[in-house]
Amino acid sequence: MKQVKPLLIRQIIHALTQLHSTAKVAANQAHATATHSESVARSKYETFGLEASYLAHGQTQRVAQLAQNIDAINALPVRYFQQADAIAVGALVIIEDTQQQLQALFISPCAGGIKVAFDCRQIEADLAIDEVMLITPASPLGAALLGKYLDEQVRVDIAGNVKLVEIIAVY
Repeated sequence: MKQVKPLLIRQIIHALTQLHSTAKVAANQAHATATHSESVARSKYETFGLEASYLAHGQTQRVAQLAQNIDAINALPVRYFQQADAIAVGALVIIEDTQQQLQALFISPCAGGIKVAFDCRQIEADLAIDEVMLITPASPLGAALLGKYLDEQVRVDIAGNVKLVEIIAVY
């Protein structure tokens, strides 16, 4: 396990870096569209240029947020959780729902909802999970898992849908 968690963090950084690169291209394209001579309004009813500038601003904010996310993950100390440790930021948690579906979750300080390709068989041979989802403490599932322990059952209310999950592993 000591070699696996740094590998997972590298995969997360790689995924965020790819998203950052894609967002930079989109921001540059949006900026070029917003500043193009064809985008100049010829009447008060032509809003294409204004809409393009809003899009460029939003894309620029996305680029900045992704850069901050990369910095936050890079700064995250690698922590190896023991069976008796409470779940905290930096934990890789395996949960099982009532339909016996397994899910791998990384409690992250940022970038919640991003899924990263990662073969969990590297951790344990019987973990047939090929992706890890990042969740933050601010999310309903993240908040429900924080401070919990291995083998606990957790009730999670996600948009009015109550789900029961069991914590089957913490790394």
